[in-house]
Order: sequence, then C-alpha cells, then structure tokens
Amino acid sequence: MKEKTLPTYAIEKIYNMDQEISVKVKINKNIYHIPMEALFLMAARKNKKRSFLFVSKVLGKHIPVTPGASLLTSMLLATCYSKEVYHIHKSYEEEIARGIINQEEAPNIYEKFKKDKINIDESMLFIGFAETATALGHGVFECFEGDIEYIHTTREKILGVDQSIEFEEEHSHSTTHRLYPIEDRLFTSDCPIVFIDDEITTGKTILNMIKEIQKIYPRKQYGVLSILDWRNQENIKKYKYLEKELGIKINTVSLLSGEIEVSGEVKNENDFLQNKKKSSLDINIIKLSENENLFESILLSSENSKQDINNCPYIKETARFGIHEKNNKKLDALCKKIGSDLQKKRIGKSTLCLGTGEFMYIPMKIASYMGEGVKYHSTTRSPIYPLDQDEYGAKNVYSFESFDDPSIINYFYNVSYEEYDDLFIFIEREIPQKKLDSFIESLKYTGILNISFVVCADNYYHIKKPDAMGSYKKEDVIFLLKDISLSMRERGTKDREEAIQSGIHYSEMLPIEYMPSSEYMNLFYSSLNKSSKKIAKAVGIVAQKIINKKGKNTILVSLARAGTPIGILIKRYILHHYGVDLPHYSISIIRGKGIDENAIKYILKNHPNQEIQFIDGWTGKGAIAKVLKDACESFKNKYGVSLDATLAVLADPGHCASIFGTREDFLIPSACLNSTVSGLVSRTVHTKDLIEEDDFHGAKYYKELKEKDVSNFFIDEITKEFIYVEHKIDINIKEESVPTWEGLKNIKNIQKDFGIEDINLIKPGIGETTRVLLRRIPWKILVKEKGHPNLEHIELLAKERNVLVEVYPHMTYECCGIIKTLKGDKNDLCK
Repeated sequence: MKEKTLPTYAIEKIYNMDQEISVKVKINKNIYHIPMEALFLMAARKNKKRSFLFVSKVLGKHIPVTPGASLLTSMLLATCYSKEVYHIHKSYEEEIARGIINQEEAPNIYEKFKKDKINIDESMLFIGFAETATALGHGVFECFEGDIEYIHTTREKILGVDQSIEFEEEHSHSTTHRLYPIEDRLFTSDCPIVFIDDEITTGKTILNMIKEIQKIYPRKQYGVLSILDWRNQENIKKYKYLEKELGIKINTVSLLSGEIEVSGEVKNENDFLQNKKKSSLDINIIKLSENENLFESILLSSENSKQDINNCPYIKETARFGIHEKNNKKLDALCKKIGSDLQKKRIGKSTLCLGTGEFMYIPMKIASYMGEGVKYHSTTRSPIYPLDQDEYGAKNVYSFESFDDPSIINYFYNVSYEEYDDLFIFIEREIPQKKLDSFIESLKYTGILNISFVVCADNYYHIKKPDAMGSYKKEDVIFLLKDISLSMRERGTKDREEAIQSGIHYSEMLPIEYMPSSEYMNLFYSSLNKSSKKIAKAVGIVAQKIINKKGKNTILVSLARAGTPIGILIKRYILHHYGVDLPHYSISIIRGKGIDENAIKYILKNHPNQEIQFIDGWTGKGAIAKVLKDACESFKNKYGVSLDATLAVLADPGHCASIFGTREDFLIPSACLNSTVSGLVSRTVHTKDLIEEDDFHGAKYYKELKEKDVSNFFIDEITKEFIYVEHKIDINIKEESVPTWEGLKNIKNIQKDFGIEDINLIKPGIGETTRVLLRRIPWKILVKEKGHPNLEHIELLAKERNVLVEVYPHMTYECCGIIKTLKGDKNDLCK
C-alpha cells in the first residue's frame, strides 16, 4: 500500500471528557492508516459497568454520516477479512479507505466496487450484534457471494420461534442477546461462523456466544471482525485458552487495534436538550406497503417488558431471522426503488434519515439512494451524557419512550437546531400513532419542521377480504375463498379428463355441476340413514382428540371442500360437549400448488398466538397430508411461523393420519354429492389469470342449486346424534396414533400389479371410489371382498355403468377405483 497517499495518524492519544473521565488510547496496529479522528470520538455514558463509549463516526449510529461511508466501512472489513483469512486480495482497498476518511467521496467509491463480490468457495454464516452493529454486519455480508447467510442478534423477545440461542453481553445496559434462526441449516453445519461488531473492548461477549453455540452446534472455526479491537494481552490470552479448550480456531481481524486505559469517573451528569425552543411540526406518515407488498413478511409476534404483544409482521430482509446471499441483489434493487421514490418527497437540500433501534441496514441503504445532501444515523438504547465539547461524541441528546416498549427510553444524538430541512424516520413495523407521541414531542426541539415517518411493514399485509360464499351459516364456517362464479366456464367429464391426463392442472378447470338426480339423492339419504350415528361418534372422537392435544385456544381450519362439513361437525361437537365455540375457516389446498398462504395469513392476523388444527374428510393415498406437510415447511421458511401439519380426519383407512375418528372404510354421505352437500361451493381453483397475488384461491358459488342443497340438512342430522353417542366415547383415548402409511404401500402395489403409470389415477377408499363412479371415467373397481355391506352402492353403481369389479384382497381399503387412461388410443385401457 502506498502510505504516502494516506494521512498520518497518532500512535497514542488521551481523550478527556470534561476533566471527569479520561481514556488513554494506544494504537498497536492500523493497517490502512486511517486516522483515529476519522473513525471515532469518545463520550461518557450512563452505565456503571462501563463509563465510556467509543462513538463511531462511520457506523451511522450516534453520529450522522454519509450512508456510503458506512457501507464502505463494511466493504473494507469484508476485504480485510478475506485477505487475512483466505488470502484473497482486492486491489482497491486503499481507495475504500480514502472514501471512509473523506466521506464526500464515499458514494461514488461504493457504487464503483459494490458489484465486485468476494467468493470464498465455502459456506459461511455471519452474525452481527444488536443493536449497534446490525447494519455493519449486513454490509459485510453483502460483499460476499455463494452459500453465505447472515443473521443478527436481537434484544427483542420473539414469540412462536422453535429454536433460539441466548447469551449475555455483560457490560451492556441491555445485557441479553437472542438469536432466532428460522432456517438453521448453516448453524447445524460445520461451516465457519464470523461475528461482526463495531468495537471489541474485552471480547467477553463473543466468548460467551461461542461457548453457547459450541454446546449446540459445534464446529472448528470462528471469526471475529470489528472496526476497533481494544483487547489487552490478558483478554487475547483468553481467546487462546478457549481455542485450546474447545479445539477450535478463532480468527480475529480489525481495522484498528490497540489498548486503552481509563481513569476517573463521571461526576457532572448533564442531561439536557441542545436548545429550549420548540417548534410545531408537519407530520407525514408514509406506508411503503400501501399499494403493494415490497418486503417479505415474517409473521411473528413480539412481547415487551409489560407483556404487551405486537402482532405486526417483521421484515425478512432485516436478517433478524436469517437471510441468504441470494436475496442481496433483490434487496438492493428494492432499496434503490424506495430511495428514488422518497427522494421526490424531499423539500430541501439537507436531509436527515434516521433508523430506529436495530432497524438500521435497510434505512441506510434506502438513504444511500435518496440523492446528495443526505445524512444517516439511528436511534439507540445507549444513554450518553451530552457535552458540547470538541472531540466529544454527543453534543446533544433527544430522549423519548420507545414505541415498542414504553418502559425503555431511547435516544438520538448530534442533531443541531435547524440543521436539516427535513427528516425521514424509518420504522420496521407499523404501530398505533399514539405510540409516536413521545418521539414527536422530542422532535419538536430539533427545529426540523418537516417530518416523515416511513413505515416499512404495515399491520397487516394486503389481503383482500373473503367474498361471501356458501350456504352454511356464518357461525358454522367462514370460507376464505374468492368467488369466481362469473369468470370460469365449466368443462364436461371427458373433456376435463383428457385435459388432466394431457398435463393441465386439475385446479385450472371446473367440472360441470349438475342438479343431483334422484339416484344420487337416494344414495345420499340411504347412506346417511345407515351411518349417522357412526359419523357422529367418529366426529366426537376427533373433536376430543383435538381438545386433548391443543386445548380450547384452537382455530379449526378445514381443507375445502371435503373437509368443510367435517370441520363444521367438529366445531359443533366441541360447542355441544365443551361449551366452547371455536373459530372455523375453510381454505384451499391444491395438490401440486400447495396451501392458500393468504388464507393462513388472514387467520393468523385475526387470531394471533392461537394454534391451527387442519381438518379433512378422509384419507386416501395421503397425498393431501403430504402436500400439507410441505406447505407448512414452506410457510415457515417464508414467514417464520411454525404451523402444525397434523391433519385431523373423520376416517383414515389409509393409515396416514394421526388424529382420526375411525379407520373403517365406509361411505360418508357427503362423498355422494358435490356442491349440494358442501355449502354450494365448488372445488377450489387457482389460475394466474383469475387469482392475483393478494387473492384467496377461487371457487364457484352455485346459488342456482339452492333447491337441491342438503348441506345444512346433513350437518343438522349428524348433530342430532351427538347426545346419543357422546357417552360411548372414551375420553381417555390417546391423543395420537402414529401413521404407518400402509394404504400408500397398497396403492404402490396396485400401481405395479396393474401397470399404471400415473398413481393419481388410483383412487382408494369407498368415498373416493364413489366419486370415480359418479364424476370420472372409471376403468375398473377393485374390492377387498364382494358382498361387503359397505360396498352395496359401489357394486350397484359399477353394474349400472358397466364397470368391471375385481377382487383384490391385499389392501387396507374396502375398495379402490381406477380411472381410465385416455392417452394414446382413446379406447385403450390400462394394461
């Protein structure tokens, strides 16, 4: 490096703070020759454990900075670490250092090199420290590419996360740090973990964290990356001791390192605003999500020290719950778009952007795209004594109640009266406006007249209200569906069968729903007469299992449409037996497309911190159970919320559900008819031309079939039986029975024995076989044994339709319907 192009720097300096406390700083290493005065000032803070604070001039926390200077600091740390540990050299380190020293050059230098990513050719997990270094760590992470993830610690208490790691920062005013990794893949791996902080004094915090992580997720290599490193020889030895004790390697890299000596104590405890003049303000609330969902939501709640719960979603891109490198490009483009939009709302040449607490990186990035004359820093929990003195880090202070937790006082510093034309304050999660009152009152003393609060995640995402759907009573169920009655043409059975077998997804079409014939209705009534008590008892068993497992603070969520009448019956039984009226929704789940995520969001919004129980009518191959499991995993990865994928069903002949009323294979009357026993609602639909991003999945409401509707009749008839069967139900039944998936094994054998290419052409169980005979084009029917009482209608329907019935005894089901293949020769049958 050409040292002559960089300023000289002091080797030793004493910082006196109003003659009450002094800190002697001795520099041992400054590899980029950055002057101390370009990196930090000193201040006295209100903390008995540590009475001083290095106030960074490049971090964007306590002192306003040019956003590009903070981003360049992260870039220099990244290049330094890659050079020291991986021997990857970047030729522009000197130019980056110059931009940190001369902040007016920073934006251009940052833009020049930000696309030159570092690839270390191995997985790595970066961890930043709240609240000061969340943006610093994110900026470092942004400089790398590959299988790289970043997460930062948080002081917030998050509800509903399965795994968390806690450790203590002993000297801090707020000691507990928490990690909430939603995706713990890199935690559970043996990849290196790199901790990023602005300043290390003793290094105890990081040692504490390494010990905690090593207990759960041991590995061989850690890194420690900081702007300043003040560990003395004794503290450095502690790192060596821990390396030896745990058999690990800890690589420590900093821009500047040395030792400090502290003398004196704070006596003159000043606490004042810079001025006493008070101004009226022009307050503007800008909701970034007003017209579209810009950021990805993490649907988790937080609890403050007063046990108040905030259910507004978090933003995934903050990395509080982890983020992968593949998200960086999208986030940068998004921040650029937002910055450009906010630039148009500026009214003067001098603008201050203010992050809030841990929410630093995204506001900083947005500020970097808001044009010239923009400074950035953040509010903080850190209490500093203000002093209008040269080389002191807090010339003035503004305090206010935290809008997340009013028992905590927050601060921002170093804003001179009338210094800025306008102020943009970035808030991650929407809050009631009255919670901003304390903050606004403090802002009146800044002399900044134009204030904009930029809310990045509103309370709640843009999901349209559900359409009025179905013939059921509102107190029985709410359909979370979009009515597409006037938008989709129905298709005949053969036409639809050919389309499905040619590759068109079944959810992109609707079958024609005819007025039920007398034949259909007779089958319905006869099966209802035979099985009403059996169904009522099975409903009671399922209901009691749900209450035993999840309690009375549960939301019932039926899978439309076969699950809807069963869900209503379970809801009614719980009301009858326990006197508890549980909320009940019916939502769409589609094989090959997953669950309706907007419906889940709607439920979570309206019922925060309640557990969902999914319900379906019966099991066949267990396909929907698998779709549900995958959908719940996907939902957790996207939004951070863990959903219990346990499916409760009335009948489980396939042995693939753990909560069931019976495993007997019998005809459930609601399988006989279509919409006329399902609230006059069609099967669910999902096509891109009809279902927009914020829509629920679609369905048709068949009001024209009202005179043949027996939906409520079916429910009422089964409900009448509850009083007669509840005493026959063993309330000490086990909560769950482990699925064996025996039915699926049978289906695979059938597929092999009959040479059937597509397993979806095999429909097991009496309910599904009935549907094949009534709604599809059947090839043959397999029965476990002929003449079984439960198969009377199956054999009758098969005879009337001239469908072959064949005995196949090796299955858990009483029967199985096989759909005719229409590929190739239309007359060709399955071989």
